[in-house]
Amino acid sequence: MESMISIFIEREIAKFAFSDEWLDSTMLFIAGPRQCGKTSLARKFLEEKGCSSLYYNWDIEKVRKRYRGDPDFFVKDASQLRIEKPYVVLDEIHKVTRWKNILKGVYDEYQHLISIIVTGSARLDLFRRSGDSLVGRYTMAHLFPFSLREWAGGINDIPSSWLHEDGDWKNTAKALDTKLADSPFVSKDLAESYYRFGPFPAPLISGSEKRSRKWHRDYITLLVREDLRDLSGIRELDRVSHLVELLPSRVGSPLSLRSLGEDLEANHSTVRNWLEALHRLYLVWPLRPYSGKLHRTLRKEPKWYFLDWTFAGSESGRFENLIASALYRFVTSLYDRGWPEVKLHYVRTYDKKEIDFVLTLAEKPILAIEAKLGDARFSPQLRRFCEAVGGKFPILQVVSQPGVFLRKGPGEYLVGYDRLLMVL
Repeated sequence: MESMISIFIEREIAKFAFSDEWLDSTMLFIAGPRQCGKTSLARKFLEEKGCSSLYYNWDIEKVRKRYRGDPDFFVKDASQLRIEKPYVVLDEIHKVTRWKNILKGVYDEYQHLISIIVTGSARLDLFRRSGDSLVGRYTMAHLFPFSLREWAGGINDIPSSWLHEDGDWKNTAKALDTKLADSPFVSKDLAESYYRFGPFPAPLISGSEKRSRKWHRDYITLLVREDLRDLSGIRELDRVSHLVELLPSRVGSPLSLRSLGEDLEANHSTVRNWLEALHRLYLVWPLRPYSGKLHRTLRKEPKWYFLDWTFAGSESGRFENLIASALYRFVTSLYDRGWPEVKLHYVRTYDKKEIDFVLTLAEKPILAIEAKLGDARFSPQLRRFCEAVGGKFPILQVVSQPGVFLRKGPGEYLVGYDRLLMVL
């Protein structure tokens, strides 16, 4: 039932990744975490194009056996449909030995006959960091779990429409003002359920605290005990599990690898490797500090957040992680769509004054955000940060009360988390 419901929830990625401009003559690779809806998205697209029979899951032995008997079997299946250049989905093919060579051969010989979509998780996104024999033959896009906009059915607008590629702060501030003021209405119950159950389809759709807790426990076990071992060859799984247990209480703070190493009885380089492996599995991700021309600021230690904020420990950490994850998927989507590189950072001085999130374009701040759980007093540090970097850009304080929208000054806003998430 849950998977059927998720099929009918529109995904933002479909608005651009499946367009002719994007697909063109290259393969489309869709990467993302386990159980975020990649299969549902691909099957829905095939159904719309009349190609439902051309979905092949390479986890299934029958599919692998057909390939061993006839490497061109799915091309022949496609030719039976009498559709001009039908779409073929190859799900989890990256788990097959020499999969890149398989795709390279099929693409080079049959690109004029079929359009190829490849879906997968960590390893699919990882391979391009090393030697990549498929350069020029594919386009990559990332599918994350549901955004609030997707869950609320409000994806008709392009969320980046308030940003300006030239970094013009006046145009950005004006457009953001309009977007925040006119953001689509989200019921309080819907926003709070999204916050409570997290972004993944199964627990969110279930609406059950017990099912959500069980799903999240099982998900961690699956990632660490199976995916991590298969992807990285790491064998100290008990200590990696201990690392995952230590991370929730450290969300929102710069992470000391030396301190973690002492707790885990491992050196800091080993801990860093474990964190990077968990990053490749889409469990956690790093937020690096911004320094620019600022003095006496941290420049090395990143913060680490969970992709699913429900794993974070305290209520304040969970709320900060919610905003962090929304911004992370936003900048990743911009990158996927070919925007000039917008980066996400935090700022922290040696006297522990901090700005939670700073978006930069061409290394210059274009937006600063503070996440405050229930604190309606506008943070003076946001204004100080603007003054310190000599910039003029919008500043936001995001609070946990849905529906809030207050202008505190030119380009200064106090907003509920639902309003911000509906424009990202």
